Amino acid sequence: MIIEDLRNIFAHCRDELIEVSQEFIYYAEEKVEEGRDCLFLLEYNRKTKRERILSNYILQNPSFVYHYYGFPNDIVVVMENGDSEVWVLRVDKATGEERNLDRIRLVGAFGGCAALNGSHLVFFTGENQRHKLLLRRYQEATGLERVVFLYDLDEKKSWYVRDPRVCGGEASGLLPFSRKGQPWLLLLRPHGDEEEKETCYKNRRWLGDHVCDTIWECPLLDWIVSVKAGESHTPLAPVFSAETAGMVRYAGKDRDRLYFRARYFPTNDQRILSLDMETGKKAVAADLNLEEGEPSANFLLCAGETQPFRIYRITEQEDAWRVQGAASSQMDHCYSKELGDLEACIDDRFLLARYILADQEVSYEFHSVVDTKTGKQQSYEGRCAVWEDTMILY
Repeated sequence: MIIEDLRNIFAHCRDELIEVSQEFIYYAEEKVEEGRDCLFLLEYNRKTKRERILSNYILQNPSFVYHYYGFPNDIVVVMENGDSEVWVLRVDKATGEERNLDRIRLVGAFGGCAALNGSHLVFFTGENQRHKLLLRRYQEATGLERVVFLYDLDEKKSWYVRDPRVCGGEASGLLPFSRKGQPWLLLLRPHGDEEEKETCYKNRRWLGDHVCDTIWECPLLDWIVSVKAGESHTPLAPVFSAETAGMVRYAGKDRDRLYFRARYFPTNDQRILSLDMETGKKAVAADLNLEEGEPSANFLLCAGETQPFRIYRITEQEDAWRVQGAASSQMDHCYSKELGDLEACIDDRFLLARYILADQEVSYEFHSVVDTKTGKQQSYEGRCAVWEDTMILY
């Protein structure tokens, strides 16, 4: 395991990790300089341990919220305050050159965004008072639940997305990936959270609700061309679906496969399904069913570009959590509940737990690393992110 401790670099400012690679860590800092709110986009070289300022800006609107996306050549920043005006900044990683600073006017209030690649963004909007009548007419005319836009940073143009499968979902449901070197798109359309889906199953006899989780895929460029052509049915092909009696949810990915957690409520049958990103082949990657008499358990999936796919079973002891390997792991270790909830397992050896200490005014975040081979543990104050075999403290 590698630890990158950036807490000294990130001192006394609001910071956000954007992207981590073998060579660099890209991040953003919001801080006050000479009485003015400023935003810095920075690059940290993991070999030389030096940082480089890519670009910096004086923030004119303190109410803005920032969404960061990293791509091979660019960093894209979406700036919004929940209203119908959005600014999009695109910065070249190598030179720090500002490639875009676009002002976009939406119909409705900002409700979420997704970056499909370095030049295409999707915006979801919700109701607001300013466009209330216009949105009502739009819904009556199209039958769509919400307004969704595709924006092209190169062309500086936007298009309405007319596919109800997309408009009925959330921005977080758009997941780009690669197949045979070509960009593809995964569309996730779950019904609520897991608890809500199970409640629908339990109440189906009285309420008669029919709900479904569905996952589709298609080549990304085909989807973009279809949206720009104004088509109401983009070329999405179904991958997995689960009706009222079950659920299927995205769980993560490694270098070769996408993983999904599936459950059938009548028998509580639980499995991890996989989708090969190169061939599109589907398979059952792991069986998560418990033997009769075994205690109830939660499961943690860990995977990465260079890390093998592993699953850990977490069961509650009197004053500890027991972590056991459920797939591709021989782990069997207990750690104190005082350390918090398990966030990750690195190298199939180091357990990372998170604990929040808070009152009505302030909160403190702690992360603890437990070496399951030596029994040693170390705790750190501050936020933490895990990338492959690296733990980043900031």
